Amino acid sequence: MHRLRRLALCRGCSSSWRPAGARLSTSSEGHLPAIAKLRNSKEHLSFFISFRDKLGPREVCYLLKSLWQKVELEHESDVLSARKALFNDPDFIAILKDVLFKLNRYAARELPDLVHVLHHMTWNDKHLFKIVEPRLIQELPSVNLEDIPRVAESFVGVGCGSRVLFQELIHLSLQAAQHFSAQQVASLVTSFSRSPHKPKAFLIGFCPTVAANLNNFDAAELTKVVVAYSEWPGEVSTDFMEQVMEVLCFGSSAMTMKDMSASNLVAALRALALWRSRSKSARERRADGEPLFASTFCLAAAPIRSACSDLTAEEMAQAMWAFAKTRYMPTKLFLDLHDGVLRSFKALSLGSLASCLLNSGRALSGQLRFWDDSEPVVVSDGIVRMPKLVRAPFADRRLLTDAETLVVRRLGGLIPRDLVSVVLAYSLAHVGSPELYSVLQRACLEKCPQFPADQMSTLLWSFATIRLGPALAKEAQVDLLECLPQLTAPAVSDLLWAYCALRHRDPHFFKALLGVLSPSTVAGNARCAMLCPALLDIKIHFPEIDPEGLGRYLSYVQPSFRALQQRAAAPTQPVEEIRKALDALGMRGEAHAEVDGYVVDVVISAADACLPKPVAIQYHSAPRTLHLLTGDPLGQTMMKQRYLRACGFSVVNLLDSSWESLDEEERVLDLQAKIRQARRQPTGKSYVGA
Repeated sequence: MHRLRRLALCRGCSSSWRPAGARLSTSSEGHLPAIAKLRNSKEHLSFFISFRDKLGPREVCYLLKSLWQKVELEHESDVLSARKALFNDPDFIAILKDVLFKLNRYAARELPDLVHVLHHMTWNDKHLFKIVEPRLIQELPSVNLEDIPRVAESFVGVGCGSRVLFQELIHLSLQAAQHFSAQQVASLVTSFSRSPHKPKAFLIGFCPTVAANLNNFDAAELTKVVVAYSEWPGEVSTDFMEQVMEVLCFGSSAMTMKDMSASNLVAALRALALWRSRSKSARERRADGEPLFASTFCLAAAPIRSACSDLTAEEMAQAMWAFAKTRYMPTKLFLDLHDGVLRSFKALSLGSLASCLLNSGRALSGQLRFWDDSEPVVVSDGIVRMPKLVRAPFADRRLLTDAETLVVRRLGGLIPRDLVSVVLAYSLAHVGSPELYSVLQRACLEKCPQFPADQMSTLLWSFATIRLGPALAKEAQVDLLECLPQLTAPAVSDLLWAYCALRHRDPHFFKALLGVLSPSTVAGNARCAMLCPALLDIKIHFPEIDPEGLGRYLSYVQPSFRALQQRAAAPTQPVEEIRKALDALGMRGEAHAEVDGYVVDVVISAADACLPKPVAIQYHSAPRTLHLLTGDPLGQTMMKQRYLRACGFSVVNLLDSSWESLDEEERVLDLQAKIRQARRQPTGKSYVGA
């Protein structure tokens, strides 16, 4: 057989590994032309077995590259199975053994090709790369500049490489930074951002080069750069990210936002939102960068919405998260993303599912502010005209209700942060079955030591809103005392309110929490609004705790709490119906009266109605003041009722379903009976001591 092949070589005849009618190249040309004419993967392997002793390093690398190309062409529909078959082929293993046996023959020209082609065909054998590494380090000073990005990409992709190798690669890259093309710059940034050694140092040192190439990146390259730098938000300058946003908004010589695919645009927006939420410099200069940041998201809404159907479930979740991090949530885009997530939420990762549930809960509770994206955003003279924000109603709770079973089943896999998001989502929306909350509370009790202080405050606020009981509050109290300095003013406000709402009152604990607050952190801070009802409750139950100090803090937070109460007040129509029924009884009712910050739907003065004590009438509906599924009053509802009764008011509670089913005469009789019944309630000091 060997003689026949030698004869075929001399006479140029066809053979099993060479196309018919094709002649092999001469020795001066090498074997590259012959390799280029091989028709399939089997011919490549046969060619190597026949000429393994005559192939040089360059030819072996070219053979591997050509072999993988043929495999991909032959098995487009099932590359994974073809790759598995190739990697188990003895002839392919023979190629790799030959490479290792003759590794000392591979020099600066061939080693980058070798590691790149092995990584490209996903032969991620760390042991092989570790064997190649010493030889590569030895030849690295002679490697061409264009090969450095390929070497870095290959070793990072495989997940190996020593500190020495990466130090040398970083040194060479920084030294020759100005000679790289835009494509190579993007490749280096992407690779080194995921490297195990000094990624942050490289990104900082390489930032001027990246900034100089921003106008030369295409859409995919710009996306990779933005995503890479967002992984290290604390080290990225605001000026650099503003340059990135200007390119996204107004385009460059190489691309515009319209050139970006929806997936790339979502990735870029997610990276910007991540940077903005975690970067200290971005927080310090929030007001300066707000117009450009908001403009970027406003301009991105239309292209994302037009290609929303092309996004995966994970990408839709990321888009929803990114826009929710801004002040500008486009109404129709949010509805499209929400519907897409609703259809495929079972395919989401746990983190993305928790994020979508939270954003749905925030939209239902009115925390998200929307703008009308039916009209295109106008750009004139390099300035984006921002749309007007509105509070658009959102009442679709299907995602939260449909995902409940999935949440219970996958609860064990939730990390503490995602568990907090799930609990907060259901409490904001005032939905969720008692079984769900029981499972959530048990999971939180098991992971209690793992929650940071701010997350624990969110959990307790959520459980107090649903009125689950003080089990978690008792468990967390000691841990919270140990990390008091970590608590922000809003977190302290939520904790004080939660412990009061759950009726787990400890004066020493309250004094410790109040000691964290300062006037500068509370005054004018709308997020501290819940401090007002907490202080009112503390004043009633512990009058000995610094009355002057509590009164001063009350003056700081009452305006914010009053505004919160006014937004949650009963609608005008039922309030007027209640007043009309009172007129028939000869009583005058004051609509939306204020009592120390609380807004009461209707108040009847004792003097005007000849009553022994004033009467407060509360009109209840779900989910405004009642839980949507169980119909139980929420924590805020009970806190108001307790305070009103402690102040001497008789409280009348009217349910919307019962009230609306009555005619005018029946309403008058029903209201009269309820007022008579309420007058027998214990109020004032007798109620507080009960």
